[in-house]
Amino acid sequence: MNPIAKIAITGANMAAAALASKGLGAAWKRVTGNEPPTTDPESEDTLRHVIVWSVVTSVVGALVSVGIARAQRRFFS
Repeated sequence: MNPIAKIAITGANMAAAALASKGLGAAWKRVTGNEPPTTDPESEDTLRHVIVWSVVTSVVGALVSVGIARAQRRFFS
């Protein structure tokens, strides 16, 4: 793979991750009425919310990554 393709893929992954994070945060706030759980040890997030947030963000991250990899394969091959 050429260096320009690697840079493009890295940029696409970073942009998609930022967009997904913003979208998930907004959706979480709309559904729960609270900000998404954080790593702040003094936050009052319940364990259930932390687990659900972790699972949702992991699944979305994996889907975005797979989608970008497939698009990259189609575009650069």
